[in-house]
Amino acid sequence: MSSTTLAPPRSAVLRAAGLRHRPALLSLLTVMGAVSLVLLVHSWYLHNGLERTGAASCDPATDVCAAKYKQFTRQYGDGVLPLETVLFVLGGAFGAFLGGPLLAREFEHGTVRFAWTQGAGRTRWTAGGLLVGGGALAAVAALFGVLLRWWSEPLAFKGGEFNPQLFILAPPVLVGRVLVGFGVAALAGAVLRRTVIAVGIGLAASVAMPFLAQAVRSHYMTPLEDAMHSMTSLPLDNRWVLSTWFSDPAGTRISADDFYNRGDTFAQWQSMVRDGGYTAHEVYQPANRFWPFQWIEFGWTTLLAVALCAAAVWWVRRRAA
Repeated sequence: MSSTTLAPPRSAVLRAAGLRHRPALLSLLTVMGAVSLVLLVHSWYLHNGLERTGAASCDPATDVCAAKYKQFTRQYGDGVLPLETVLFVLGGAFGAFLGGPLLAREFEHGTVRFAWTQGAGRTRWTAGGLLVGGGALAAVAALFGVLLRWWSEPLAFKGGEFNPQLFILAPPVLVGRVLVGFGVAALAGAVLRRTVIAVGIGLAASVAMPFLAQAVRSHYMTPLEDAMHSMTSLPLDNRWVLSTWFSDPAGTRISADDFYNRGDTFAQWQSMVRDGGYTAHEVYQPANRFWPFQWIEFGWTTLLAVALCAAAVWWVRRRAA
């Protein structure tokens, strides 16, 4: 009498993946919960400080408001820089620490052969684990990004949301970055079969991602250009200024060095632009492109993460044994 082993349904594979990786997911939630509690307290502290100093309700374009914001940063900004550094690393570390052990630990412990003989096969087991882990990670990172955005609002009050340190904390970009770290770590774990090395590679990738994204971010959309008859920026709209060039009274483009060599002080340069016929040309990305840029970056980083996870599945299916 012969019997045929039926593959379990997809829902069963996903449930099994959730149970298999539940300790890692619970650890992730615990750590992020603790960090979120610290951020909640510090966010309240920053927002309260912004209100107390009067910087929250003034016009950012005025000198009086600038003085109030300086007072806010002096009184309430002591812990911001260390916390920004911690968040920069943690922003991608969660993906690396979850993705690294996902496949590497099973190879290290030799449990892959048992898992692959339970009817689902290596491809479905691997894909199920990546789907559950990546989905949970994306949901947690999105919620964490909402909290980070609230925390960063007082810091973006002056200088704008295109600040590289703040841009990467918004939910869409944060989710994409975390998923890339997850995908790199998972692929490294499948290929190298060493948890510590896989986590290290994923962490390195998550730290490098903001620098790579910053290098290409200005090209997401064609920048705009304004001609200015002043050495100070046009209305304070938190635009992202990419570059500035100059033209002489005849309309000929000149280099910045050439322009600055024609005067010795800021007052002279200001006079040249305001009354001397010289023009400063500002190339920039407007502030209203913040969210389109967020979703563009989320799109290509998420596609990269999906490709990395697909490569991990392919490696397990074709090469792992």
